[in-house]
Amino acid sequence: MNIEELSPSLVDSLDPSVEINITLEDSQTLSHAIMQLLDRPNPFESLQNNPAEKEHLDQLLKVVVERFEGPANPDMAFELHKSLNTIYDYQINAFAKAPQYDPTLMDVMAKLESAWLAFEKKRMPQEDIPTEPKAFSKWLKQYVLKHPSSNHPLFQYLADESKKEEMSYFFSQEVTIDPRFDDLIALMQVGIKTPGIKMELASNFWDEMGNGVPEDVHTELFSRLYSELDIYRDGETFADVLERASWQALACGNTLLYSVLHRKNLNIGLGALGTVEIISPFRFSHLVRGFKRLGLSDEASEYHQTHISIDARHGNGWLTNAIRPTVAQSVEAREEVFFGSMLRMNTSMDYCEHMAKTFALDVNK
Repeated sequence: MNIEELSPSLVDSLDPSVEINITLEDSQTLSHAIMQLLDRPNPFESLQNNPAEKEHLDQLLKVVVERFEGPANPDMAFELHKSLNTIYDYQINAFAKAPQYDPTLMDVMAKLESAWLAFEKKRMPQEDIPTEPKAFSKWLKQYVLKHPSSNHPLFQYLADESKKEEMSYFFSQEVTIDPRFDDLIALMQVGIKTPGIKMELASNFWDEMGNGVPEDVHTELFSRLYSELDIYRDGETFADVLERASWQALACGNTLLYSVLHRKNLNIGLGALGTVEIISPFRFSHLVRGFKRLGLSDEASEYHQTHISIDARHGNGWLTNAIRPTVAQSVEAREEVFFGSMLRMNTSMDYCEHMAKTFALDVNK
């Protein structure tokens, strides 16, 4: 632990000539222990040399894995998704001292994923999935659009009633997906051999890159919205805002990161990211209405305004050019695409319900 992490009163009382030695055993939560491990050049080796620390980490992990039950245990849900999101984030961002595939961190990641996916599989709907590829893609789109999170009352509220600070809170939670969508699409393309599928993803990625215009790159467009909504407080970074994310928002981000970081999850990723494209036009049209009502500038709403039509095109293109040829390969491919889609929709439903509760929104009226 760095000295900056200690309380001011404690820091003031310390003798600067004395070296501080706070070990991983001082971590009371798994998510904090993970952050400590990421600050070590070799977490695996350090724990091999300190069995007490290894035992402490194992116990923290055991508690989270055994007690995780989704929304029924919010504390464990936060610990699982916060820890997993931190490990995923270190896979794609250069903020850690630890090597990318440190065995200890990979083992923790695998055990957290196992507990999470076991829960998600239990709430998967049991459906007779169409076998013909064209019929499957049409069925999947209809299924997604009928899911209760697709047209959740939250978006009607954001469009017509929300206060600016509520819209700001909403987008402080969206950081788990929005600012990194370009990276998600980039990672999805790795290892794909089918030209049509790769071209569809490449087209989507090029759109994320503003079609070659630097000021139109989508992370730049988002920065304008975030600036007007005061998402970043004094001198804050993306990582600072991410620290304020709810477990429901982290789960949404983890769904997409899980889909793209493991090559074996390609089909799951096609379902999850394709579903994002399918549901975006409805959600974005409501958000744009909210932006106008709250007096945000055209520049701040540019991303969502343009993507009402762009994502409708991408959603159809993804279904036709990426999902359809994929599900033609096997029954397993169809099941994986559907699982990825429902993983996205079910975690999104948790998120929408959390937001509705936060805004004291009566979803039954």
